[in-house]
Formats: sequence, C-alpha cells, structure tokens
Amino acid sequence: MNRRYGLLAVLLVIAALLLALATRLPRSTTAERATPTEVPESALMLTWQDGRLDPERASVPKGHRVNLTLVNHDRDSLSLMLGGYQDRVHVDLAPAGTWRGSFVADLPGDDFAWMHEGRPVGVLRVTGSHLEEGHR
Repeated sequence: MNRRYGLLAVLLVIAALLLALATRLPRSTTAERATPTEVPESALMLTWQDGRLDPERASVPKGHRVNLTLVNHDRDSLSLMLGGYQDRVHVDLAPAGTWRGSFVADLPGDDFAWMHEGRPVGVLRVTGSHLEEGHR
C-alpha cells in the first residue's frame, strides 16, 4: 500500500510541474497579432540640367515611402545628397543617367536641402506633424 501512495505522490509532483510549465508558456492569439500596416507611397521625379535641379522645390507627406527618380541631363556627372536624409539619399549619377530609389520620409520639416558640391540646389519639404499620432 505504501508503494501505491509513493507512486501517486510522484505522479502528482510530475503533473504539478507540467502544469506549472504549461502556464508559463507564451500564448499567441489572432487578436494579439499585429497586422502589418502598409506605408503609403509618393512618387517624386527630379531632373538635373544646366547645373539646376527641377523642380527646385518639392514636397511629400510625412510617413510616405518616396519613390524617387533622378535623371541627369547634363554632360557632367552628378553627386546629389539630401540633407537630413543623407544616410538614405546620396546619389552619384553618370551623364545622361537615371537613378531610382526609395526612402521613408519620416522626418517632417520645410528645409531639407538637396546639396551638390557643398551648395544647396533645391529643397524638399516633408509635410505633417512632428508629433506622433496619439501624443499631445
């Protein structure tokens, strides 16, 4: 009879351990899973000709993925960088070349300068609030 109680005690301890482990496992429900939000897109086309950027001023909405196309109509190579976004937009383009790329315009402001050889040649305005939605 003692043997049965001993076996029962061991089984109860094992069951308690398994139950404790099961309650600590992470649970995943479909309600908790975040659905990925799509980033809206904006297209921006710039041309470089006769040492000038066209358009000289452009704007895009904050939070949009900017699909940028840059066309060099000059006879010289072009190196163009977007201040404030220089880690994302720095273009080296051969004469008569076209460059395509994209970046998320997540920094709002009126004065992001397109820089060529250390001088501003245009401005990109990123419209929208600097406040995160839901914050005041």
